Amino acid sequence: MKIGLLKEIKSSEQRILLTPHAVQQLVEGDHKVFVESGAGTYSNFDDTAYESMGAKILPTSEKVFKNAELILKVQAPTPVEYELYEPHHISVSFLHLTVNRERLNALIKRKSVFFAAEMIQNNEKLFPILRAMSEIAGKMAINQAAKFLEFTSGGKGILISGTKTVPAARVTIIGAGTAGTNAAIQALNMGCSVNILDADYQKLLQFKETLPAANLEIFEFSRSILREILIDTDVLITAVQVPGHRSPILVKKEDVKLLNPGSVIIDLSIDQGGCVETSHATTPENPIYKYEEILHFCVSNLPSAVPNTSSQALSNAVFPYIKLIAQLGCEEAIALNPEIRSGLCLYKGKLVNSSLAEAHNMERYDILELLEISIS
Repeated sequence: MKIGLLKEIKSSEQRILLTPHAVQQLVEGDHKVFVESGAGTYSNFDDTAYESMGAKILPTSEKVFKNAELILKVQAPTPVEYELYEPHHISVSFLHLTVNRERLNALIKRKSVFFAAEMIQNNEKLFPILRAMSEIAGKMAINQAAKFLEFTSGGKGILISGTKTVPAARVTIIGAGTAGTNAAIQALNMGCSVNILDADYQKLLQFKETLPAANLEIFEFSRSILREILIDTDVLITAVQVPGHRSPILVKKEDVKLLNPGSVIIDLSIDQGGCVETSHATTPENPIYKYEEILHFCVSNLPSAVPNTSSQALSNAVFPYIKLIAQLGCEEAIALNPEIRSGLCLYKGKLVNSSLAEAHNMERYDILELLEISIS
């Protein structure tokens, strides 16, 4: 198969979907790989690194689209890229179509095949690609909290880790998934007092058993408990995502007002709309705004700030699926592999993902019927 690896054009996106090592494995499998010049520069993988692994460097994205069948990128296609997609193209990237009807409609018109990396689910009901990025985002959330608690950043002017005689910050986390638990571990390692809430109390108990820290408290989520906790919270982190659905709004405006001035909210669910009623997406260039004197950090692609680490983690997670599509071909991979099928959103102009169809009240087509294949 002919595979194209694109340079990201979205502002502040520095990641690349595949590392040179992953490209080498594809080339060794008799696939041709075309890489847009400069695609891996910010991830510390220059053109020569890809060339040395057997890839051909092309000067523009247009050239990559012309030569490749399988198109790989991190971010969803942007409006300036829509017209480059042709019916013979297969695309793998993050898409986040649940919260972007305009993008969904535009991609339907291209009649290409689109896979959403964040919706690929394995046999253990986990989302390996989303999970890889969530781990990084969770760890980074505490680093950002430490920065914005500083007085010069508009925060309370406290050291997140405290000192021998001064208590560390109090961190409240909503969501005990990958991002939330990694944020909790990072905060605990810095000496913080951590409250973590989730609707699944059994999940909380399992986490508590693996990390029996005296300064960790777990709570089954309820608004009343949350409101009690917020009064003494310095940092609130929301980390609830349901792939294929908008994140639920769990923190209302009146809840935000319970926080003390200079407290920090980090909404890690902003990619899917956010969990805080007062949240809206921000950028790395302007990451913070205030509402009722509470700092809001809502950067939607936080792992991009560490592109070398993130690109390696992303490549490790997505490569098995890329390899399978390349080996079997798109249709056979879809038909034979449920994990590949789980990430399929659009097939030649037809919406085939049930959660997207439900979110946008649109007709859903059965992909196996479209392929005229029956799997027992």
